[in-house]
Amino acid sequence: MLETRKIGAFISKLRKDKDMTQMELSERLNVSHQAVSKWERGESLPDITTLPAIARFFTISIDELMNAGENKKMNVGRIVEEIAMDRTDQVAVLINEGDVNIDELAEVAHLIKASSLEKVSQNLKPNSFSLDQIRMLAPYLGSEALAELVNLATNDSFNWDIISDIAPFLTSDLLSEIIDKSILNASLEAEHLVRIAPFLTEESLDKLVLQLKDGTVSLQIIRNIAPFLSKASMNSIIDLIKDEKLDVEHIISLAPFMDSDQLGKLVQNAEEGSLNWQVVDRIAPFLNEDILSRIVNQLASEPLDVKKVLALAPFLSQNNINSLLESVELVNLDPNFLSNLAPFVGKETLRKLVTALVNQVK
Repeated sequence: MLETRKIGAFISKLRKDKDMTQMELSERLNVSHQAVSKWERGESLPDITTLPAIARFFTISIDELMNAGENKKMNVGRIVEEIAMDRTDQVAVLINEGDVNIDELAEVAHLIKASSLEKVSQNLKPNSFSLDQIRMLAPYLGSEALAELVNLATNDSFNWDIISDIAPFLTSDLLSEIIDKSILNASLEAEHLVRIAPFLTEESLDKLVLQLKDGTVSLQIIRNIAPFLSKASMNSIIDLIKDEKLDVEHIISLAPFMDSDQLGKLVQNAEEGSLNWQVVDRIAPFLNEDILSRIVNQLASEPLDVKKVLALAPFLSQNNINSLLESVELVNLDPNFLSNLAPFVGKETLRKLVTALVNQVK
């Protein structure tokens, strides 16, 4: 791996050995003195066309420069020189003939334009790249060149760890193709699904969910991928949980991504005693009216503040609201509360509330 700070310190030493200022060196290299300053502070590297010029000026090899004067086996000088001269075909020849290897190309890939890397890759022998090498090059390749390399590599091998790493650089169409291959060629672990979920189409993600095995999915994994799943797949993946109890906090975190029937089942199966009015208030927007009514009836014996009735009112039937109001102490009423509740209650109930408010004022 290129060490920017060491290379910068080495350039600084070479300059000082020649008793030159940064300004003088910048003039000889036809760059700004700010650029030289950034190199020497380790904030950036010279661009690939400047590296050969620096090596020639200090009468050293490009490899010595890139290795910061240390005796290392990294052999990138020939790649840098050919790329600097825009001879991408020669870089391909060097790799094809084994004079340099793709790992060394990956070392300097961040200095090379995507278009130049693409030209190199197009002239290499088929299947020259392993998936691991593609992972190293992925941030620097154009999407079309990357797609071609990945397609070739995944014909012979498949590694979910590597695919997960390069997913951010792949198009959704290519990822979908890879998913179709994976269903036949590789087993999927839930952790991989978490890593690639943000980059998949809903359809592809749903296909992968079907690959997961019973008992392999944790609640944490479900929470991480829930925003990307269809509700049908969400229902399927919930059924894969084994040996983990869904407490109400888990249910609340998943509620926005589930259909109301499945959510209702989870709520009904929650640990006894874990449901209360605060919990119901948070999940009410995601439950259908029948399930919510059933839960409300279960909790009818628990103390309920009249303001909580207002929070639940948009999701309850008039009968449920009337029942709740009959079970609470009508204190601390105010006109704003009544005006907000009025759209959800019948005339008789509203009349009783107004009477209670009047009596409260007296």
